[in-house]
Amino acid sequence: MNFNLASPFYEQARAHPENLALRVLGRSYSYGELAALTGSAAAMLGDARKVGVLASRTLGAYVGILASSWSGAAYIPLSPTKLPDERLAAILEIVRPDALVVDAVGLARMTPALRAIAPPLILDLSGQLDSLPEGRVEAPVLRGADDLAYVIFTSGTTGVPKGVVIKLGSIAQFLEAVRVRIQPVSADRISQTSELSFDVSVFEMFLAWGSGASVHVVPATQLMSPSRFITDHGLTIWSSVPSIAAFMRGMKTLKPGAFPSLRYSVFCGEALPYPLAEAWQAAAPWSIVDNLYGPTEATVGCVSATVGAEFPATPTLNLVPSGLPLPGVEAAVVDDSFAFLPVGEVGQLVLAGGQLAEGYYNEPELNRERFPTIDGKRWYLTGDLTRQDEHGAFHHLGRMDRQIKLMGQRVELEEIEAHLRSVSNSDNVAAVAWPIEDGLVQGVVGFTSAVSASPQELLESLRRTLPSYMVPRRIVQLDELPHNASGKIDRKALVLSLNESPSLCEEAS
Repeated sequence: MNFNLASPFYEQARAHPENLALRVLGRSYSYGELAALTGSAAAMLGDARKVGVLASRTLGAYVGILASSWSGAAYIPLSPTKLPDERLAAILEIVRPDALVVDAVGLARMTPALRAIAPPLILDLSGQLDSLPEGRVEAPVLRGADDLAYVIFTSGTTGVPKGVVIKLGSIAQFLEAVRVRIQPVSADRISQTSELSFDVSVFEMFLAWGSGASVHVVPATQLMSPSRFITDHGLTIWSSVPSIAAFMRGMKTLKPGAFPSLRYSVFCGEALPYPLAEAWQAAAPWSIVDNLYGPTEATVGCVSATVGAEFPATPTLNLVPSGLPLPGVEAAVVDDSFAFLPVGEVGQLVLAGGQLAEGYYNEPELNRERFPTIDGKRWYLTGDLTRQDEHGAFHHLGRMDRQIKLMGQRVELEEIEAHLRSVSNSDNVAAVAWPIEDGLVQGVVGFTSAVSASPQELLESLRRTLPSYMVPRRIVQLDELPHNASGKIDRKALVLSLNESPSLCEEAS
């Protein structure tokens, strides 16, 4: 296999340079314009094999990602708005990139301390990109299936972020599967709603650029209420986490027939409640609505179900099922001893096939734990409870551990607690998901007892160590945390106290 994530984009730029490729921050860029910028940036990256992209949904960010891939390097997306200095430094120390691409926000984040551990080559794409030196645009560097495509860092239970390593063969297989499923064409106008450090962005960008379609970046100011953006831009393919649709429904903007231009809608990153899917279907009457399930370790998405197809909703939870595996993906249910369970039995979902990640960056022990060999085949243990119904569809029933999804982002509650212990200098801490509306987690609340620092002081300390989406909404201080019969902190009792008295949370802020 000879492949490059940027190769399909390059071919589209050669064949149709005048076609729209990207619409971002009020400006449009054709395939020819974007290819010229990308080719110049790729040449400046030279022989770098790992490139950190410290940029967030700006022209510089997209050029940086394309240029990294174009030059044959793996890219590591780093959010300049959500990562505090300590976490950003930890990631740079772990992955040791050969080069760093920054936009204006990323450049402002480069404190002396971060510059001291950053690579010598920092490509500044914060200004006018047309000032990049011109030169002959060489074709993207072809690599093999086992070469790295990107590394996505996720939350880790120990308090240290872990990097998921995705190979070119895995992302190529995924993109081909969704291309066959969605059938994108050059006239399609595809939304880009995800943070670039969230792997759904890979789907949004490269599905479009592989077919000559255009990427339309939803501004942060419209992200939670994008109705007008959808209609003004005549979007034909929508992609987002279900939480955005839930917010729109709460704002009464999911009106029947509101989005007649949409022909395909994909929700990923969280469980999709059936009533929410039906509300979206009514708002986009000509759209197929898909639920795409998949951990980062299985390359964006690997199991999918179409709303209104033959698969019934998940009983009692009323969720759209995870569905059936994509081509080339295997899914099964196992018990605690990794014995495969029959249809109807509840157990852990495990995945195999060509979309599996290479593993975690420099984490051999964790790789052996999470990617075990079962009956001679390498599987990934998702940690998700599931069962398979008589139709073959898999149904998501929750987590086996304390991991949650918050606006599509993976959050380990244990990691929040680890940082809360550190900043409070106390073991009497807990973090719970709250509130939960329509089956979707809306936030996190932290609890402490016997701590001298105020809740606001603790929150300020957490903001210096955790990504913004992981910082609790509130810190509640109690005289004593409740414990269960085993002597462990009773987190169910804490959630119950919030449900019975939401003002407790508000008063303790």
